[in-house]
Amino acid sequence: MPPSERKAAEGRIADRLIESSLFRDAHCIYIYLSFRDEADTRRIIGEALRQRKRVAAPRVRGKHMMEFCFVRSMADLRPGVFGIPEPGPWCPKAPHPGEDVLVVMPGTAFDRAGARIGYGGGFYDAYLEKDTGCTRAALAFSCQIADELPADAHDVRVRYIFTEKEMITCF
Repeated sequence: MPPSERKAAEGRIADRLIESSLFRDAHCIYIYLSFRDEADTRRIIGEALRQRKRVAAPRVRGKHMMEFCFVRSMADLRPGVFGIPEPGPWCPKAPHPGEDVLVVMPGTAFDRAGARIGYGGGFYDAYLEKDTGCTRAALAFSCQIADELPADAHDVRVRYIFTEKEMITCF
């Protein structure tokens, strides 16, 4: 995808999520910090903070282990594992997400049933293995949507996928 086309698509993805009732109704947003070719999350984080929502970002704690920590601004972020920005050590740990939390999950590919392929670390699968009633969503470019992906019973699925072309309700 050419850079100008990609930037425009990222804007449409962010707009679609921010304008959704899922975002509007969430009191708290747990969201990854974009890395590699993932759709950029900075605008979404900025808007959530502007709307005075609580924002939590992941911090790696070990093999397949992460926690979410609250951030007040982008200045709370420091380079972390794999070079991905993480909340600094002064950021308070967020509780496990409940019903009023929108969790935005990363991935490299998704299907319309909510299956996702990540980077192979299993961090989100381990973190969200117990269903707490939170709303699970993902951001993706339409070219990342496959007809069907392999999924195991322990793989955590997303319920919604926001692309530059549509909001997909999975299942």
